[in-house]
Amino acid sequence: MFETIENIDGALVYHGNMHKRIYFSQADNVDLDNLLQKMKTLANEKQYEKILSKTSEEKAAILKSKGFEIEAKIPGLYNGTTDGYFLADYINKERHGYNDKIAKTIATVKSIAQAANKPDSDSYFHMPENMTLRELASNEFHLLETLHNKAYKYHPNQIKDVTYFSKLKELNHEFYGLFQNGQLLVSAIIGINKEEGNMEIVDFVTHPDYRGQNLSYFLVQDIKEKMKSFACKTIYTMVRSTSYGLNITFSKHGFIFAGTLNNNCMVRDTLESMNVWYFKEPEQSKP
Repeated sequence: MFETIENIDGALVYHGNMHKRIYFSQADNVDLDNLLQKMKTLANEKQYEKILSKTSEEKAAILKSKGFEIEAKIPGLYNGTTDGYFLADYINKERHGYNDKIAKTIATVKSIAQAANKPDSDSYFHMPENMTLRELASNEFHLLETLHNKAYKYHPNQIKDVTYFSKLKELNHEFYGLFQNGQLLVSAIIGINKEEGNMEIVDFVTHPDYRGQNLSYFLVQDIKEKMKSFACKTIYTMVRSTSYGLNITFSKHGFIFAGTLNNNCMVRDTLESMNVWYFKEPEQSKP
């Protein structure tokens, strides 16, 4: 499987050898001391290099006292009222930093993306008439697997399969695709957490023949329109910090930069830092 997903002491935990990282969330109602000990033991056994957590302000203070450092902050991530934090502990201290060239690229991408911010919905583009956007059912997961195989042809360890998609489905994820003449061009996965009042855009995959056309723009546009139906107040996502295209796309949609997760995951054959972006449900003006 692409990555192991399991419940440990009530927390949702993702971990695997590809990223050499543990990522846990939904830990607000667990014994954090006991959980952290298990996370450290797991990291040592598997030789993982980083432990990442998404949590509320209260638990963030505890994690900071345990040596974790804040890498990103999303105001009102939990039901629009409680701030959310991404905090990291580096088991391998060498994983924490990157060279000056990469640091400069990350800074440039962030600057250009933030300059493109257009929260006004009137600036949106209309999807071409020959394309359709719809949700994918479980019996269509083979289409997602085929798209992954094409997108990661030379990086087979990064291919998500039907089994992995089915596991995500059990964890309240939904799957959307942009089609042209029946062919899946771009897919998006969103994780919906109604208890926390937020949703995460987990994954974008584009057919290699259609890269560079900014087709993900239309999926983001559609996902934003679904916020109210899911009773969510915040959307967030993680984007490669060196990718001009996706960072600019989210900024154009009014997403706000929240921080950078250093050397967070492997993308193809490169260890990448990830920028966190978030979008808040617009407040209704009072009459």
